[in-house]
Amino acid sequence: MPETAHRRPLPQRIFRAAVLLALSLSVLSAVIGTIHWPIVGDAPLLHYTTFLLDHGKAPYTQIIEMDLPGTYAIEWTARHALGNGPLAWRMADFLLVAIIWVSMVLIATPTDWLAGFWAGALFALIHFRDGPTHTGQRDLMMTAMLLPAIVALLYAARRNRPWLYTLFGLFLGAATTIKPSGIFFAAAFAALLWMHLHQLRRSKTGPLLDTTLGFLIPVLAMAGWLQHYGALGAFFSTMHGLGAYHASLGRPSLAALIVGSFPSVLLAVAIPALPIFIARKPWRHWQGQIILAGAILGCVSYILQGKGYPYHRYPTEAFLFLLIGILAFRALHSPTWTRYAAIATILLGAIFLAPVSASIANHFDWRNQEFNRSLAANLTALGGNSLQNQVQCVDTTAGCIDTLYNMQLVQATGYLYDCYMFQPAPSPYRDAYREGFLTALNQTRPKVIVATDQECFTMNRSFSVLDHWPAFTSYLAQNYTLATQQTPPHTIGWWRHPAQPFSYRIYLRK
Repeated sequence: MPETAHRRPLPQRIFRAAVLLALSLSVLSAVIGTIHWPIVGDAPLLHYTTFLLDHGKAPYTQIIEMDLPGTYAIEWTARHALGNGPLAWRMADFLLVAIIWVSMVLIATPTDWLAGFWAGALFALIHFRDGPTHTGQRDLMMTAMLLPAIVALLYAARRNRPWLYTLFGLFLGAATTIKPSGIFFAAAFAALLWMHLHQLRRSKTGPLLDTTLGFLIPVLAMAGWLQHYGALGAFFSTMHGLGAYHASLGRPSLAALIVGSFPSVLLAVAIPALPIFIARKPWRHWQGQIILAGAILGCVSYILQGKGYPYHRYPTEAFLFLLIGILAFRALHSPTWTRYAAIATILLGAIFLAPVSASIANHFDWRNQEFNRSLAANLTALGGNSLQNQVQCVDTTAGCIDTLYNMQLVQATGYLYDCYMFQPAPSPYRDAYREGFLTALNQTRPKVIVATDQECFTMNRSFSVLDHWPAFTSYLAQNYTLATQQTPPHTIGWWRHPAQPFSYRIYLRK
């Protein structure tokens, strides 16, 4: 049993208070410094998808999008509970982080609640330092389901309460409706539960049935929602077709993915914690096995997604911070040399990694919204609200969809991504996407088309990307007139290094 607070010697109490204060100040600084971040990156696409759902569009048939329904459920709930603006989305992002953080504290409490606080604070700061394009990402949502699942599992095993096993399965099912890789976490954690119950010589049937029941609740709810829209077949077709095509694009080498699956930012605390890991052998204990499995499966999920984006490491980072925190704070009470490794690990996290991450988060240039303001002014001059169902973006994340969302304009078609239609390499999925898009344009005949110079999966900017699809450039030339081309004057600072601004062209129907 860990020592209670009133029995700890004065130096330990001072040490703990200093760690708690340092972490709290860093997190508070980052929250204040990032609270005004705009909605940029992938978030506008997900927001806009739920906006289109509210306006009667059907998922996967009329809205050509490949995210899973669990993502839409969280986005829709956040919009309707908190509001449509950037501040509301920051609150939603903070809430997801808080769920992960509180879960870590609950998991670590049998050892030391401060271990979970330490891990949660560092995870929050790593997330913030990734920048405004990473707010509310799907891997963050999935992590916010996986950590509560572990809380329910650990408490269920200790207290043998059927409803806790059901809750465990419910969170795992919810994670699976957000990202397909959630199924791997579910299978691994269920297997570890079976092994644990077997070692305790307790019945396995009831807990596993309760877990399965919980898992099926969100999965069947997702299926029922899709059936309501008549989109069940379209969903599987999208996952098999467009989803697989997306996964094949912009992939780094397997070696780069394997190396990148371990977050290098964790090295500051992972290196001094390594001797503790070797000495303590957490894989011998059930809780350690669960947390290790989460970290390993996070790496697998990162590799399988095949993009190398920082937010794909969120499950790995969460489980690794939690494991390191529990090991370090447990080792604080050891009379051996591991105590000094634990002190170094904890201090490096609290007084080095935390403030550095907060400083990075606070230095993103979130104020530059020149693209959105300029495009909004152009669209307002062209009719504003009268452009409902009469404007079409040829863009992904440069800012056109974001502008339509801010103006509450319904797009002419349900095609939200231009990544797939301008790929230079031939593909049946690319060709089907192109055909569907041109068919939708001919049916809706929008008055305005907005094209950006974004090249997907790169940081390049060039309107020559349109030339990858000659049939589309011919369609534009025959039916539309180029009205204006605008390039904002300043660089954008949504990433660690300032980048060239996106440009846009507005075409008007002849």
